[in-house]
Formats: sequence, C-alpha cells, structure tokens
Amino acid sequence: MNEQGLNIRFLAQGMIKLTPEELPEGFFSWAREDQVKWAKDYWGRLSREELLEGVAYLTIEEDSIPDCLEVDNENYDILAQTPAWRAFDQPGASVLEPVEPE
Repeated sequence: MNEQGLNIRFLAQGMIKLTPEELPEGFFSWAREDQVKWAKDYWGRLSREELLEGVAYLTIEEDSIPDCLEVDNENYDILAQTPAWRAFDQPGASVLEPVEPE
C-alpha cells in the first residue's frame, strides 16, 4: 500500500474594508444586483497580494479552525469536515446571492 499524507484544510475568513471615499457616489442607493456586480468587479481587479492582505486582516485566533481533514490521495477521502466545509463543496455554494433589505 502506498503511504498517504493528511491534508488539514480550512476556509479562510478575510475582510477587505472600503472607505466611503472608495465607493462610487450613491452606492447604497443602487439596486442590490448592481452593488454585487460592482463589488465582484472590484474584487476581480485585486492583486494576489491584496487578497492575501484581506485574509491576514483577521488574527490567527479568530481564523484558525480546521474545516476538513482529508487523506492526501487521488480521491481526497474526507476523514472529518465541518458543516461549513460541506456547504463550501456544494454546487453553487460560491455564488453571491443579493439579499434585499428587510
């Protein structure tokens, strides 16, 4: 039998804060779909370094919970997972869905 490793995976939280000056004028009066489109376009222009800074925004104590233990083999067999990891792996889980204000 081949020796196998173990992958400890996590969903990294992060935050990129935009000041009011960095947002387009009237942003919060736009339709929610337009706000989401603008944010996705903004996100898409960020460099890898800027994205990593967003992940590094939080402290290790706030974002250090493993979400999945998997065997490092061709099937990536899961030994244990959090509900967040299970949801992350579902089709459509990474689609931003606009939420209308209540």
